[in-house]
Amino acid sequence: MKVPMQWIKSYTAIPMDAEAFQDAMIMHGTGVEGVEDQTADVKNVVVGRIMKVVPHENSDHMVICQVDVGEAEPVQIVTGAPNVHEGDEVPVALVGAELPGGVKIKTGKLRGVDSFGMCCSGPELGVPEYLYPSVGDKGLLVFHEEYAPGTDVHSILGIDDQIIDFEILANRPDCLSVWGVAREAAVTVGTKFEKPEIAFKTVPGRMSDYVTIDVRDTDLCPRYVGRIVRNVKIGPSPMWLRKALHGAGVRSINNIVDITNYVMLETGHPMHAFDLDKVKNGHIVVRRAYPDETITTLDGKERALTTDMLMIADETNATGIAGVMGGEESEITETTKTVLFEAAAFDRTSIRLTTRALGLRTEASGRFERGVCAATCLEAANRACQLVDMLDAGEIVDDVFDCYPNPKPQPRIEASVERINRKIGMEIAGEEMVDILQRLDMQASLSGDCLTVIPPVYREDIENESDISEEVLRIHGYEYIGSTLLRGETAPGSRNANMRVSDRVGRFLASKGFYEIRNFSFISPKSIEKLNLDADDPRRKLLALRNPLGEDTSVMRSTLIPSMLGTISLNQNRNNETAMLYEIGPVFDEWNRKAGELPAEIPTLSIGAYGEGVDFFLVRDAVLDLLASFGVRGEVVRGHENFLHPGRTAFVEAGGQRIAVIGELHPNTMKAFEITKRTVVAEVNLKMLGEMQVEVDKIKPLPKFPAVTRDLALVMTESTTVGSVLRVIEQAGKPILANVSVFDIYRGAPMMPGTKSVAFSLQFRNPDRTLSDDDVNPVMQKIIDECKAQCNAILRL
Repeated sequence: MKVPMQWIKSYTAIPMDAEAFQDAMIMHGTGVEGVEDQTADVKNVVVGRIMKVVPHENSDHMVICQVDVGEAEPVQIVTGAPNVHEGDEVPVALVGAELPGGVKIKTGKLRGVDSFGMCCSGPELGVPEYLYPSVGDKGLLVFHEEYAPGTDVHSILGIDDQIIDFEILANRPDCLSVWGVAREAAVTVGTKFEKPEIAFKTVPGRMSDYVTIDVRDTDLCPRYVGRIVRNVKIGPSPMWLRKALHGAGVRSINNIVDITNYVMLETGHPMHAFDLDKVKNGHIVVRRAYPDETITTLDGKERALTTDMLMIADETNATGIAGVMGGEESEITETTKTVLFEAAAFDRTSIRLTTRALGLRTEASGRFERGVCAATCLEAANRACQLVDMLDAGEIVDDVFDCYPNPKPQPRIEASVERINRKIGMEIAGEEMVDILQRLDMQASLSGDCLTVIPPVYREDIENESDISEEVLRIHGYEYIGSTLLRGETAPGSRNANMRVSDRVGRFLASKGFYEIRNFSFISPKSIEKLNLDADDPRRKLLALRNPLGEDTSVMRSTLIPSMLGTISLNQNRNNETAMLYEIGPVFDEWNRKAGELPAEIPTLSIGAYGEGVDFFLVRDAVLDLLASFGVRGEVVRGHENFLHPGRTAFVEAGGQRIAVIGELHPNTMKAFEITKRTVVAEVNLKMLGEMQVEVDKIKPLPKFPAVTRDLALVMTESTTVGSVLRVIEQAGKPILANVSVFDIYRGAPMMPGTKSVAFSLQFRNPDRTLSDDDVNPVMQKIIDECKAQCNAILRL
């Protein structure tokens, strides 16, 4: 929150410069993000009185001016501004002056005539038209008042202050105001906070003569205060008011609107001004929105409302979103004659949910979200009326509307001096604690060890002894906390079972040349739609987030495949020719979740690969070898997934359960994810793998005798899976078959259509002796016979 130093000093003395003040505030718990010196960008610019104007003989639009800048002789300045008149006073940047944007003024020649400075417009000085009225960039800024030539322009233009940018924490909404910051400043620097006495003239009148206010939802609006100003005179605000708003980063509009903004910044209470002539039948209703109701807010946008949003309405329609933004219907204009000032307190949770649902956050809503004190609403409304009286902007009706059915009682907190000292790790006398708390505007008394505290109404964050401890410590000074060594016991951390499985899987795949990727666990529901899953597929039932960042991150993923495909698509679009990737993360089982319970988070592995040397068998072997490293024997069987190629998909089963799926992407899936190269993916259930893993038995010695290797080529139908033939070979080759693997699959002449030739490499070994052909040949024949009998696979001749 930006606050001008001069505004703070109007309520308490600050006997130090801005830098020292910043450091002091930080050390007492009020963060400062920075200090902005308004004078830094404009240097050596003074008031100049134009004494003489003559045309430039070499230009049809330039003139030569003799300007009195308070020196012994006038200076000559050439300008092309259209609004140059003798006797006008304008800002003059002398030679050596500095202007915003790093502009430095030097002596120059314009069309052959010397110029010793520059007459300036408002934008050239960084002065907006609302701060000091001018013609903007269409001509020079002409002073409305008379000043001595040579006078520095900073104070005239309202840019002579230092702006402190405070970082206000969420638990201190009282400091979202100049009064709140000034209170903290007074305690910090040891001065006295002096709040202005609120008094103003009123005229007789009743609220009912002007407006009827009906607060129907006091749970969402605990207090609503309204005051009437009649015979309103809309006009520009005085310089001191425009300057204060500008320093705080708020644009001046007109006196009435500026008063509401000024009071909001000063007291922390957002206010709204209604043009009562535009309120239908003079009836204001504070209620929840009706079903399917809409409103056009001051930013010109039509917004759909829900029934849990609080509205400010007339008899038929909503005219404003309570605590967020007003509607167009009751906006203050130049024709406004009667105004209702609204100062209310709204439920912070309701405001936060409303702003989030509408995607609309304003200065007012930010304050209401943190909490606005209901007890001081009337004070804020009266302060606005006082400013109206000061500016002679209207007549204040003496009657007040104040709906405050359930005033919040002030807490009475009893704390122990000894416990406070134990919490803060220091020894502070009880009498000093009382002094600190009284300086913070709290009622405090001490009886023995018992400290009794009643916080002021605006300090709603003070609730218990811990809060008192914090206040005492920060005002006493954090710098007085003694240095101590860390104490306590530490226990070594450990990895749980799922982490250990993930670690092993990651190391294994890295050794195979795969690279790990990481994606968010929340995805877009559209990415699941791209997989074209069946309507009853459990993965279609997604766990939705209550407050998502956006539609693209609105659900938790039920499979890792969309995230993997998104990463592969990104790599292919970036012309990465080859990629072998894996991701380990949880999938969220919403299908089997019971009411009131959290969904199961199933550790899962996703693999994706494309490019040269990548095919179905590479990924299949990686999955099978991974399972084998855990002592789990995987069996490849024919499978089907809608997002995978129908002829290049397989499931891996272990112990009668499906543990993985492997396949090449379906062309439709490739198109949906903008993937152009043939890509193979796999997904493995790591929870199941961890449960099935078998600990390694005792180490076996290396074989002493050589192996006998034979090759075997079998012809079989396309429908016969290689895995089923491998299982027959392994069974028939016992006990001397040590290993079998596929090294070739052939289709084409002279093979019959619908058939394929699969070549196997078989390794036989006996741990006790060297095998001979007499040992191996019978086993080979048994293997050939069993393959023919069980799989209709015959020896290729």
